[in-house]
Amino acid sequence: MGILSLKKSFLQLTLRLGLAITVHLSFLLFTSTSFALTTNKFDSVQLFWNPDTLSRSDTNLFNRGGNEVLKSNNAIVNNLLDLIYCEEEDTRQKEIYAEQAKAYQKFSRYAGRIIADIQIVRLKPFGEYINDTTLKPENSLQKFGNSLHSLTLRRSVENNLLFSEGQELDPVDLVETEQLLRNLLYIEDVGINIEPLQDTNYVKATVVTKDKWTLNMGVRIESSAKGRITLSERNFAGIGIGATGRVYYDEEQKEKWGYMGELNIPNIAGTFITSDLWFREGVGYKSYCVDVKRDFYASKTKYALGGTYVKSQEPYKIFPVDSIVSIDYSLMSFWVGRSFRVGKPVIIASPYIFTLALKYRQVDFYKSLPTSMNLNPYFHSNYQVLLAAGFSNQNFAQDNFIYSFGATEDIPVGFIVQLIGGVEDSEYQRRLVAGGEISAAEITPAGYLFIAARTGGYMAEGPRAEQGMINFKSTFISNKFTLGKYFGRQHVGVSFTRGFSRFEGEREYLALNKDNGITGLRSNSLVGQTRLIVNFETTLFSPHLYYGFRPSCFAFCDLGMVGGSNEVIFGNSLFSGFGLGFKVKNESLIFPSFIFRLGYYPNVPQNADVAYWIITSQDRKKFEQFRMKEPALLPFE
Repeated sequence: MGILSLKKSFLQLTLRLGLAITVHLSFLLFTSTSFALTTNKFDSVQLFWNPDTLSRSDTNLFNRGGNEVLKSNNAIVNNLLDLIYCEEEDTRQKEIYAEQAKAYQKFSRYAGRIIADIQIVRLKPFGEYINDTTLKPENSLQKFGNSLHSLTLRRSVENNLLFSEGQELDPVDLVETEQLLRNLLYIEDVGINIEPLQDTNYVKATVVTKDKWTLNMGVRIESSAKGRITLSERNFAGIGIGATGRVYYDEEQKEKWGYMGELNIPNIAGTFITSDLWFREGVGYKSYCVDVKRDFYASKTKYALGGTYVKSQEPYKIFPVDSIVSIDYSLMSFWVGRSFRVGKPVIIASPYIFTLALKYRQVDFYKSLPTSMNLNPYFHSNYQVLLAAGFSNQNFAQDNFIYSFGATEDIPVGFIVQLIGGVEDSEYQRRLVAGGEISAAEITPAGYLFIAARTGGYMAEGPRAEQGMINFKSTFISNKFTLGKYFGRQHVGVSFTRGFSRFEGEREYLALNKDNGITGLRSNSLVGQTRLIVNFETTLFSPHLYYGFRPSCFAFCDLGMVGGSNEVIFGNSLFSGFGLGFKVKNESLIFPSFIFRLGYYPNVPQNADVAYWIITSQDRKKFEQFRMKEPALLPFE
């Protein structure tokens, strides 16, 4: 029986891979739109098209029932598109535009009742809906696509439940179960429904999960002499195991070909222990990594732990001078934590938690950049012993269309106060380690507001402070507003970082670039030890789905300044970028959102790399959490 099941899973995977490749290649083959591919030093590929060829394309937009949909004049392409891109009417989608209220309230009236029965309903990716499980796919190709999908096993869902039959219903357990399941890469959305039984002291819980299509293939071309191909499956045979394989090619390297493999095994046997095995060889790399961890995944978690071992030879890019050197190092760390509930339990809110955690970390460099006591401390061989203590509380609100394109999002609200102390013994000196964090988030009448203050550094003999830093960060996301039939949100982010008593060399500076500040702008001169970033983005979502894809448009404005550690930040030049963009995402697919941006940069430093047009992809952003994690100082970046 096990061999037959394995053969069936292998056959499904083979067919799904063939289907994914066929869809990609057929779409390109039967559309004659021509593209001119250009790149710069950014990771993202910029794609420009020739408008003169658009009239000759066999693929076009036309109107059906008032909705614009993607169709082709070629019947083969239409059949392939219908498999993945399914037009959905609002009456069938039945999306819930959730109120910004604590998620626990929907379960509070059943608190204390006995859970007599738990039913699990698992839905496939195409044509099935969380909010109406009676609806089934009508399109034959949707059914065919679902037949190739390995439905998540019932045991994989059960292993993530924080409640069981026979226990009293706790709203916190149910809300945190929904959050755990939604965090799984292969689950699109989750709903838990409670139904009172004839005996009003008993209830039945029905857990409804909807899978994502989890097979993914990607091609990235950085130049005619450099690129990579990636193939990944995030839910092999429905048991939740993820696997990724990647092939690299780079003509500039001595070893032109390289490969990478990763195996992720989440929640092993319901213990919430996750293991990750990773290796990469070729194109300058010879790296291996083993990581095992169990986080504070829920309010009731008492123990957390983790261990990591890395052995790596890899290229390291020195940013300010744009050169690459080879480094060789090993890293070993392990940590353990214990949490304690504080105060009396509350029915519709998670408890206050006091947490202690201890960590040991050792890194040894065998080949690196030149070092001395005050030069390139990032490459100092050392060991650290860290002790962290924290007091926190985390509840959840639920909403959507914040970072998602319709799927329910669990929004952490609460606070954490955390202190870290310890000792570091390096090849040059021994010194004390200290750091701290105060952060909080709440749903205000105007929207979501997050505020954090963090600091960290070292105390050497003398005493004298070394490699210190402070960071203030705030994020605001407005309530949904409407503009005609469209609805949107306003995002505002502010971050201020200042370093003091920093050393010289790598990781001892702050950069103002596409990753930290202004998307599309990169310059080796935009570095310092103090940085201010302000980001604005207004996003409008379409109320319609086009074959499962929801489009959105956005306007952005990025502002940034960078200067020395002893300078007033407002005395430095202001750099900015603003423009428009377009995003599209299908929540039933594991693929990231597709983004096209057009930007303008009024003040550009000399010798800067500027990307006025960018086509890229982006994984869903994550909210800040308020549970203790593995002890570590805030990185200076």
